[in-house]
Amino acid sequence: MKTISFEQIKTIITCLSVFIGVITTLITVLKRLISKILTPIDKKIENLQELSTTGRNKIEIELIKMNLVNFINDIEQGINKSPIQKQNAYELYDRYKTLGGNSYIHDRWEKLMKEGKL
Repeated sequence: MKTISFEQIKTIITCLSVFIGVITTLITVLKRLISKILTPIDKKIENLQELSTTGRNKIEIELIKMNLVNFINDIEQGINKSPIQKQNAYELYDRYKTLGGNSYIHDRWEKLMKEGKL
């Protein structure tokens, strides 16, 4: 049977230590490289998500505004609306305000509220 000398054990441990050190260094370098590559991509994705949300909100507010203008015009012309149509208009108006819409719609809505037409 062959015996392993102390020098051989020392050499094996040294080789394993160097191997583990090299692997650890490679992993660290790869993590930094991947992070450098992915960070700009993450920022672009965040920007696209923000633009998407902003664009969607602009479209939504315009659609709500059209519906509210039609509803308000009908009320001002004396066209009766059902309770569910009025409830829907209130919900649309709340959403309109939540999205930041506050223009002539607000003034006309408040006027109709004071007149008791809503």
